[in-house]
Amino acid sequence: MKYLPTIDTHKLTCTLMGTCLLLSSSCSVDPSPSESDMADVEMSRSTQEYHILQHSADRLLVALPNRMIVIAQELRTTPVVATQVWVKTGSIYEQEHVGAGLSHFLEHLASGGTTANRSEEESTQILGHIGAQPNAATGLSSVRYYITSTRPYTEQAIDLLSDWMQNSLITPTEYARERDVIQREFDMGRGEPRRIFWKLTQQARYLAHPARHPTIGYIDAFLNVSREQIVDFYRRMYVPNNMVFVVVGDIDKQRVVDQIARLWQDVQPRDLPDLSFPVEPQLDRPRHAQDVADIQRPRVRLAWPGTALAESGDYALDLLGIILGGGESSRLVRNVRDDKRLVNTIDAYNLSFDWGKGFFGIDAEVVLQKPPADAAQAIEKVKAAILEQVQVIQADGVTEAELARAKRVSMARVVYSAQTAHGLAGQLASNTIAMHDPDYMHHYAQRIQDITGQELQDAANRFLVPQRLINITLLPAPDGHELEPLRRPDPNGQEKNWGKTSLTLDNQSILDDLHGTQIDDGKRDALAQKTVRKTVLPNGLRLLIGRSTVVPAVAMQLYHLGGLLSDEPGREGVANATASMLVKGTTTRSAQQIAQQIEDLGARFTSRCGNNTFFVRALCLEQDWRAVLKLLADVILEPTFPDDEWQKMQPRLLAAIDRSFDQWHGELRNRFRELYFGSHPWSQQSLGRREVVASLQADDLRHFYRQRLAASQAVLAIVGDVDPDDVIQHAQSLFSQIPSAAPVPFKSTAPIPPAPRRSISQTNKPVTAIQIGFGPGVTVNSPDYPAMRMLSNVLSSFPSGWLEQELRGRGPGLVYAVGAGNFVGLEPGYFSIMFNTEATQVSEALRRAMAVVERARTETIDNKTLARAKATILTDEFTSKQSLENLATDVAINELYGKGLDYSERFLETVQQMDARQLRQAAAQYLRNPVLALISNAPISQETLDDVMTRDTGILKPLPE
Repeated sequence: MKYLPTIDTHKLTCTLMGTCLLLSSSCSVDPSPSESDMADVEMSRSTQEYHILQHSADRLLVALPNRMIVIAQELRTTPVVATQVWVKTGSIYEQEHVGAGLSHFLEHLASGGTTANRSEEESTQILGHIGAQPNAATGLSSVRYYITSTRPYTEQAIDLLSDWMQNSLITPTEYARERDVIQREFDMGRGEPRRIFWKLTQQARYLAHPARHPTIGYIDAFLNVSREQIVDFYRRMYVPNNMVFVVVGDIDKQRVVDQIARLWQDVQPRDLPDLSFPVEPQLDRPRHAQDVADIQRPRVRLAWPGTALAESGDYALDLLGIILGGGESSRLVRNVRDDKRLVNTIDAYNLSFDWGKGFFGIDAEVVLQKPPADAAQAIEKVKAAILEQVQVIQADGVTEAELARAKRVSMARVVYSAQTAHGLAGQLASNTIAMHDPDYMHHYAQRIQDITGQELQDAANRFLVPQRLINITLLPAPDGHELEPLRRPDPNGQEKNWGKTSLTLDNQSILDDLHGTQIDDGKRDALAQKTVRKTVLPNGLRLLIGRSTVVPAVAMQLYHLGGLLSDEPGREGVANATASMLVKGTTTRSAQQIAQQIEDLGARFTSRCGNNTFFVRALCLEQDWRAVLKLLADVILEPTFPDDEWQKMQPRLLAAIDRSFDQWHGELRNRFRELYFGSHPWSQQSLGRREVVASLQADDLRHFYRQRLAASQAVLAIVGDVDPDDVIQHAQSLFSQIPSAAPVPFKSTAPIPPAPRRSISQTNKPVTAIQIGFGPGVTVNSPDYPAMRMLSNVLSSFPSGWLEQELRGRGPGLVYAVGAGNFVGLEPGYFSIMFNTEATQVSEALRRAMAVVERARTETIDNKTLARAKATILTDEFTSKQSLENLATDVAINELYGKGLDYSERFLETVQQMDARQLRQAAAQYLRNPVLALISNAPISQETLDDVMTRDTGILKPLPE
């Protein structure tokens, strides 16, 4: 199972805003097809010709005459349908345009753009009508187009994607607009450490292969891409025999396949270009690469050239990654992070591709001691400590316990990976393309079990050799340093001596391998129980049990009132530090014993705090739920907060606080919260205030926890393939000792609504970004909450939201990322808008954004927009309840906040009855008292901002500093 540090570039709006709670639902949609519809389907079946490759109770996989591969997979847990088209034309397949980001540029244009059948506006209207969650992504070897919606709109989603793939016109207007938008994406990428690190890795790993070039391309090459070149590339590569069309969810598989066959019956296959890649030269000496980013601590990546997907050594390297750095009990975590305390984070992984050899990587964030710290010396110590552990495995191998643990973790990851329609659709498509086997992940889990310890040791000695080590370092940028875009590497003089390897994109090779394959027809009946059983234990703990057989796993979550909201003003961070330490030792288990037990079972286990709660979450295989529930009870009832473990945890929490500023939107959010909430605990992120966390002692955490734990303020939710009576019996025996009441009961304090104000902050990131908050906002229990949820969808929902249309849909493309939503909790929060732009465009972008706010406050929303917002909420509600973990979270939070287990039904009923007058009233009431935070690396005139916020919009008073 691959968990890879790859970065895809996306056309669509970043989801930057959102509510802080999830809502449960037991509603369903039942759009039974009419008799005439069924007659049309039956008639179409008689005229369609396609070759059935796989047919089971819940799947139909066929090849159309034009060699398009179609997969229809039924998954009837919620009325959600994920529709996807995968085109084998990522950045490495750009031929004469390699390095220009042409595939990514085309993705922006084809997704929702004008076609021969409908305008861009018409596509946008359809997407809004069906409540779609559209997206698209470009990677090294594929471009993917997604539409997730609900069952009644399956046909419309299929029709839209088919139209985009067949008939895109790529108009000059859309070309010019998206060219501007992608330039904003280039600017954003220059300030994102993860993108910088990945691009640096590409250039260090590959000297010959086109994988050395970033997916988005180089800015100078990108600016030279003409519309005519994009149109030519579209006609050349977007052909049916280069595509996989997959639909997963609450569908009739036969009906889906027949519709796709009908829509594509007149589209002929075309010859695809003959491709060849340079053979990457063998690395025979260490290689080094270094860059800077707006970070506070160095990051290192040690990488060794690896192997291709499923080739010799690939599975062994996967397990080796887990043993070295794949969990709390792994060698690097225990030795380099916890014992030597040289790093704050460390991870090991194996990255392999179907198109070529990847690499085995180890990533770490370096600990720097107090100034004057020698970064170079600290980095070398980290590298030496990592290589020492690699050498120990090379010499001595791994233990049987480590091998068994890694196999269990790997198997469990496979089980957990396919709980959503979107996730399963992507898995089926990628496995079909890469391995010619849609069920590769299941076969992978079986093959992993045959790997021996000797094979792991052999792989370590074969691949992780010193002369093939690639050292990649990302350093903190000096103050005032201008972050430059990545440049195309100089041509290597040896290029003429590189050999070539040919590649065929046509689906025929996949079809040849799929012909006659069989799949297990023993369909597992997947269900999600609509009713949740509630039991109150004698001490007041509320126990919620829901049965779901989506996957053979069980989610267990205990939520407790508190979190950041329970921290005293000026003492933010105590709650999160306390929650984080729950798994670091109990009266019966050490931190290491807890970690080993969790990973021996392949389980996931986390303890954290949010804005209103702290929680402990677990996910395990169904046969292990009793053991994991016992462990959950132990960390809740018997935590010891060991002093030595706190000394290890404290610097990691401080580093996490610092990392929250790494991304521009994290930095902006932090600035905004301080500006908006003032002295209230919500002025900080849930991690807390840095100076507070730095001053805490283990005794502080023990005292805080003992004073606040109360069964009456907690909910335990268990969702999975379980017997409710069995769960009740075990829960009563394990959790009855939690005290009913706390010495210090939870009591929240409302923030004081701020007067309108603004703040401009300098950033080292090459971006200008704004967040505007209005308030006071609603609470989670406010009767106006449904209206404000609706309003957030009216204002921001790609691509049809008012903000998206004003800032991205109407030229020039002023922003790359934009979003709007509610910050909600047990106390009033705010409604806010966030976007990034260029310094020279900030006035125009802000003017348009504020015009949208004024429109919401004063205009009557038309019926189409109202219907779009309702459909979007319906899709959001159902998609958020597909996984076991999300289901458990939904019911736990609804119960904890006093909403009741039927809240989602009532919420959706309220939404469906909402009218335009209610939304306008809500906008007028809550979209006021604006607080504006801006970060920029360029000078921004305060007078200009004030002019836009007062004179141009006419709704605001002058804003004080």
